[in-house]
Amino acid sequence: MIGARCVQKLQQAALAMGPATTLAMHPPCALSALLRADTHVRTFEGARMPVEYRLVTLTAADNHEHDALLVIDERAARRRERMTGRRTAAMHVHGIMGNFLVGTLRFLAAPLAREGFPVLVVETRMGNIGQLVGPGIFDLARQDLAAGANWLREHDWDHLISMGYSSGAALAVRWAATTKIPWLRGMALLGAPWGLPESMEARAARWGATPSYDELYATASAIVASPDPTAADRLFVIEHSRGPGTQPAHSEVYTYLTWWHSRGPEATPAKTHLQIGNITHPLLLVQGTDDQVVAPHEANDLAVVARAAGNEQVDVAVIDGADHFFTGREFVTTETVIRWIRKHA
Repeated sequence: MIGARCVQKLQQAALAMGPATTLAMHPPCALSALLRADTHVRTFEGARMPVEYRLVTLTAADNHEHDALLVIDERAARRRERMTGRRTAAMHVHGIMGNFLVGTLRFLAAPLAREGFPVLVVETRMGNIGQLVGPGIFDLARQDLAAGANWLREHDWDHLISMGYSSGAALAVRWAATTKIPWLRGMALLGAPWGLPESMEARAARWGATPSYDELYATASAIVASPDPTAADRLFVIEHSRGPGTQPAHSEVYTYLTWWHSRGPEATPAKTHLQIGNITHPLLLVQGTDDQVVAPHEANDLAVVARAAGNEQVDVAVIDGADHFFTGREFVTTETVIRWIRKHA
């Protein structure tokens, strides 16, 4: 019997990937047969091989469960293994309030899989409504990435490319900066912010956010210092935070604790520029010139910090005309990432 949650995930996946995908649902969302169609079918040595989408469940060390989507072309992966002697997979982390379908760069996974690099698109406690109902504490989400990496290892993938998009890039950097990952071959960061707190403070000043950044800090400080911060925590809305209006698209929603740990001025783990110097693995920073969320210069600024710390394998790829979502520039962005992964994986 398939639970309601699994049915919903299946429906979301089908809508997101289009009518012509192959979805293989793994326990606890087990299906007895695959749903087959044609969108990501390719010709390979005379055979038509689909890219498959497999829904899996990850359990973190603190027993938080999250779904993830494995995007894989089995034959391409075997070919890549024969060529390199390695079984390399990528793990991709979504942006703010996203999951493995929303708030992630959906155009990227299938082409990588066709190149022989399966992609595990993870969902973290920062996703969905995590930052609205309390579990979305930034630094604790490192456990969700560890769960994803462990799942890949348990399924015989022996080399890893860590990938993160937007706030997911900040989380991926924090995880790699504080975790010994000997099988990590490199990190690809797309739309990575200089720091989540700094980005929010700059947006608040630009648009005249209400409440202001300083007002939020004062309120959150009192809650954090209270005898029971969890009991004192509350939900709030910041208007004029992502634009000049009061409509939802120009607003942001947090609890005071989730804001404090990811956007507050003392949220050191979320300040990418303070973490990236601890990354010794090859780095790729991909940044669009028309990004209105992350300033285009931030990728180069992060590269300067990483190189100054001794990392000599730092590449910056500037995608001309790309916004924060790489809209209309998906092909060149994908090719940039693929070329870099071929080199390092």
